[in-house]
Amino acid sequence: MKMTLKSMNKFNIAIILGATALAGCSAGGNNTGIEYAPNMYVSEAYEPYRQVEEMKYNPKGMTMRLPVAGTVARGQMSYTEYSEGYEASAVWANPIAPTEANVTEGGRLYNIYCQHCHGKTGKNNGGVIKSGKYPPPPWSGYDDNYIKELPDGKAFHSITYGKGNMGSHASVLSPEERWKVVHYVRQLSLGEAFIYAPERSVMPETSTDTAQLEEVVEVVEENEIH
Repeated sequence: MKMTLKSMNKFNIAIILGATALAGCSAGGNNTGIEYAPNMYVSEAYEPYRQVEEMKYNPKGMTMRLPVAGTVARGQMSYTEYSEGYEASAVWANPIAPTEANVTEGGRLYNIYCQHCHGKTGKNNGGVIKSGKYPPPPWSGYDDNYIKELPDGKAFHSITYGKGNMGSHASVLSPEERWKVVHYVRQLSLGEAFIYAPERSVMPETSTDTAQLEEVVEVVEENEIH
């Protein structure tokens, strides 16, 4: 049976539509294929840390702009407080109280970032040292007089900037966390001689507080009577 011109046109249109549909479904790489509502998938606003295409108005075509020189991100000021050299750091005092909770947290962090070299008890016998790939520190362990007499500030400086074969841990430990690790190192060094600070009570009760509370109760009871 011969195809009429009209039937042939319908056939050709069907072929074209089918090919277009198949091409739209073949997504890959940056090609998402045909999307019914692309704004649901691709935000028109620039998203943080995402470089969609070159931004002609910003330096080097970046989507994000560089912060103003000398500015510090919100909540990151503590990272800028310690910049002196190793010897000058000896005067830095540990601002974190050596409470049992803080020392325990320091121990948790120590076991994540430090014990693989310094050992779980500070004997410089961690797995990395035992492997023989790196030499141990020149001091025997945390019970060495060198560590016992080392100022907290210098220990903090070593964690922050690194010392000897140890690299900087500033990218994985916040300043507060580093001070907690220093407390734990001090606890390993001094053993039973380490002195914990008392935990702060959330609502300390004093005689004045009790008297004020009794006064409030009396006023409430008097109002209820009347």
